[in-house]
Amino acid sequence: MSLKTDLHTFQNNMFDLIMFITYLLIFISAIGISESAPKYLNNLDYYIRVYICLFLIWRFNPLRKTYEFTDLDRKITFNAGCLILTTTALNQYLLYFKKTVEKIIF
Repeated sequence: MSLKTDLHTFQNNMFDLIMFITYLLIFISAIGISESAPKYLNNLDYYIRVYICLFLIWRFNPLRKTYEFTDLDRKITFNAGCLILTTTALNQYLLYFKKTVEKIIF
């Protein structure tokens, strides 16, 4: 196998693993199982955003003549949209929900 293929396979597998961990931490944070999960989620979310931004800039910059749209590209662009959605709309909803529950309980 070539270095390009090996790197693509490694990147594909690592991205799947990191996204699984991210969604697991989001779930754990949302239902309140762990109090330390939001801290790890914030750090992981930051690094995922930086990675996705750099990946998209590198792969789809207008200075490249040709590029092949791979399965990894599809996954990263889809997850970029999902992360933007979850970090904006859903986080605001969860904060509102949490404040409402705290007012009712306390």
